[in-house]
Amino acid sequence: MANGKSGNGKKTSSSPDSFNQKESSLRSSASLTVADVRLRLLAWCSGLLLMFGLLKFGTPVILQDQIESPQGWIQWFFFPWPIQTAYMMFAVLGMAAVRMLPFRVKAMPKWLWLPLAWLAWQFASAFFTIDQKLTHMVLAHFMVLVGLFYIGFFMLSKNTRLKGVAGPATFGLILAMWTATEQKFGGLEATKQAIPQSPYFDTGMTWNQVYPQAFLEKTIEDQAWLQSLRADEDMLQQTAQSLGLVPLLNPQGAKESQLERDLAFLEKIGKNRVFGTFGGYPNALAAAIWLLLPLSLVCIWQMTHRLQKPSRALITGLVAVWAVACVVWSGSKGGWLIGMLSVGLLFLLSRVSRRVKAALVLALVIGGSFAFAWKYQAYFEKGATSVGARFEYWKAGWHTSFEHPLLGSGPGTFMRAFAKVKPDDAEMTRLTHNDYLQQASDAGWPSAIMYLLWIGGSLWIMRPKSLANNLVYEMVWIGLVALAFQNTIEFGLYIPALSWPFFLLLGWLWGQRLPQPGPKPAFDQASSDLASS
Repeated sequence: MANGKSGNGKKTSSSPDSFNQKESSLRSSASLTVADVRLRLLAWCSGLLLMFGLLKFGTPVILQDQIESPQGWIQWFFFPWPIQTAYMMFAVLGMAAVRMLPFRVKAMPKWLWLPLAWLAWQFASAFFTIDQKLTHMVLAHFMVLVGLFYIGFFMLSKNTRLKGVAGPATFGLILAMWTATEQKFGGLEATKQAIPQSPYFDTGMTWNQVYPQAFLEKTIEDQAWLQSLRADEDMLQQTAQSLGLVPLLNPQGAKESQLERDLAFLEKIGKNRVFGTFGGYPNALAAAIWLLLPLSLVCIWQMTHRLQKPSRALITGLVAVWAVACVVWSGSKGGWLIGMLSVGLLFLLSRVSRRVKAALVLALVIGGSFAFAWKYQAYFEKGATSVGARFEYWKAGWHTSFEHPLLGSGPGTFMRAFAKVKPDDAEMTRLTHNDYLQQASDAGWPSAIMYLLWIGGSLWIMRPKSLANNLVYEMVWIGLVALAFQNTIEFGLYIPALSWPFFLLLGWLWGQRLPQPGPKPAFDQASSDLASS
């Protein structure tokens, strides 16, 4: 019927002319200006940077010298990329950001000078570093992180729904999860079987030409023996001598030897822990999931707006279950606990009574703890070796921080400082497995305090009051809190795939807290109008 009556008796019109008039009005309100086009370009450049970061830059920045430049399009498609490629991509993003000048805000709050002060302190520490090469790699990475923070704050703040950013980031996370799933269902086993005949880095040789076949098979299949070999320096020396591998071993321990590096790689492959696109780091995969999953679920819900709500809920729920399965397959103990934290934050922010919140959180803690203890019972029976190793790293970090309290040993140089105090039975590492403590060890206590104030203070100030006020904002905040806590036992600051989205979204979050001058961008306004219509 073209005409009808409303509840108060007045006539309403649903004619095609009325609908066309409403659609025309919507189109005119959503007309794009030059500034809108530039903002959309910046948003998509930012989203693509995060997507490629997840897929190609999942290795710690101080290990980038081990990443070979791909040869041919097949290697470019499947293999990780050298960090120089990342810096070229950031330069493209920087040029897109320059087109957004003048800045969204004319003055920067005093609090937001802290990242620049922290970066300046890194440069001051660099003058007294004990390893120039490591420090230069880390400084370049830190400059990108601070740049991303300010791009998020100054440029992306008007993009309140993260349109153009959330989509590519979600796609990158799904591809990383797809890779992890493939590893779980045959990929890792196939990799183990193929190692002996696989190329040995860029030497032109295969693994079985460098190591005896029997030795490779034993290291891959017997994880207990391999862990004992890596932990016992005398056993490692004797094995190297008996197999003629002494040239691959550095007896002074000044740095990680070729043999130690290869044994670490073989142990990662032999554990059957999926790592997706994160270069053998299962904990990094779990961290990426908890960082981006909340935002990705909102993005998927919005992208399926043409479907009915039950279908949308089913699709979104399946992605959530898939993500949790990937965390379980990764074997990340920290990832399990951070997942409990994320769900607990959802409960605490939900709009239910305090009694219901308390019941939900209590059930989560009890149920999650029992499941955690059951899942990793064998791990704790063996002595929780990774926990003990972390205590050794943290002890060394404290030692270095008090030995060089003002400027540290130099950005990125923990492995050099650790080598001087490493116990004979301790496993060599390049990072402290605690980003906050590593700041004190590498660049002194002033750097650690500034970094902690920057990250911890920002997340505390920007905490939301409850869910559903601004769902994108709230999901981003939960993801950032998850990674900030996981970095107390990991090194996400030094992995581009994790630190890029963290600092870009942290800057964006700050921008949302300030008054938004001027009208909302047309493409952002249009999507809001369509969603509410």
